[in-house]
Amino acid sequence: MDCFAGRCNVMKPAFLKREQTGAVLILVLWVIALLSMLGGYFTLETTLRRNLSFSDWNLLRARLAILSVLNLAATHIRPLGEEKDVDEKEKFIVPDGAVYKIGIGGQEMAFSIEDERGKLDLNKASEEEILDFFNSFLGETKGNEVAECILDWRDNDDEARPDGAEKDYYLSLNPPYEPGNGKFILLEQLLLVKGVDPELFWGTLEWKGYGDSGKAPAWKGGLQDLLTVYNGSDKIVKDVSPRPLVDILAKEYFKDGHGLGTLRFKTCAYQSCYQVFFRTSPGAKEGFILVHWQQVPRFQ
Repeated sequence: MDCFAGRCNVMKPAFLKREQTGAVLILVLWVIALLSMLGGYFTLETTLRRNLSFSDWNLLRARLAILSVLNLAATHIRPLGEEKDVDEKEKFIVPDGAVYKIGIGGQEMAFSIEDERGKLDLNKASEEEILDFFNSFLGETKGNEVAECILDWRDNDDEARPDGAEKDYYLSLNPPYEPGNGKFILLEQLLLVKGVDPELFWGTLEWKGYGDSGKAPAWKGGLQDLLTVYNGSDKIVKDVSPRPLVDILAKEYFKDGHGLGTLRFKTCAYQSCYQVFFRTSPGAKEGFILVHWQQVPRFQ
């Protein structure tokens, strides 16, 4: 209301035109949609950050727990044969794949330790040794193919064996890649070799053994439990060798072993599984020397 000299005029409200009302409504809806999108993005980002933080925290806890167990185990590991004194037997950890349990960080951890000298070394084994193993373990057809593909990967030429594979085959894959044409650096390179799939490598294989009449298998595992790149010899220490190798390979492939070689530590902790290759060393800062550490699929 506007009053002047006793006279007042009533001001009528100015209404928006219909077109203007529609434009404002559309603008408001766009603003609401934008705010909803930003809110959803913020919620998603917060969730991802929380999950990543939780995963990183579990990885850190697992690493610290494994290092603690390794520090403790390194002082108690003894070669097979030194634990025969009954009074002292419980104080030893023998690297024969047996499962040990320990309470740490408020949870029970199960772990095993294996001496890699008890496995077939892909870089040191002879062609005959590799062929004998795969033919006996996988059967002649499949075994010969895998063995010859491994030998083709290991040699430094591009001439494929009758059942093998060389550069031409691997370059025809999607995506293409070249074979190593040299020694295996990590055992997981086997997964790149023709004929070796994850199931065969990580293990759903069972071995009943020669002469076993029972239904329960004498051994379960995969190629990663039988092969290695850390033996360092073309001979295998029989006392710490897995059952299939002992059954399959001829006695000339085995030798007596003393001391300890490179060891494989296996455990599952905080929702993940790990394998750690290490060597014991009293002079090392942590009592052991780390060779290789990796997160792996859950063990069978």
